[in-house]
Amino acid sequence: DVLLNGFPQEKISFKRCSGYVEQFDIQTAELTISESIRFSSQLRLDRTNPVHDSPDGLERHIDQIIETLGLTREADFLVGSDEASGLTFEQKKRLSIAVELAASPSIVFLGEPT
Repeated sequence: DVLLNGFPQEKISFKRCSGYVEQFDIQTAELTISESIRFSSQLRLDRTNPVHDSPDGLERHIDQIIETLGLTREADFLVGSDEASGLTFEQKKRLSIAVELAASPSIVFLGEPT
């Protein structure tokens, strides 16, 4: 059984309201930080989500996540790969968290967040 604040949770609804960031998450090297977050948002946010209430709502949602995680300066940087230049380990970790936050989960679990 899964309990949240002492209350049992239905398996399906819990999956919808929670997010998980793996310790070594992999992002697409050819995308920028903002493109990665936008892709996740478009793929995972339901059309009834309030970010879709205004024409620029999705962009404001993405900008807020970028600012919250301190990635504003790097927003247009390519993710890159370990072989080619790209984001630092710390920046990739924050991007992984941002990609998960793009789905607007109520709770996020982090696998080894340091």
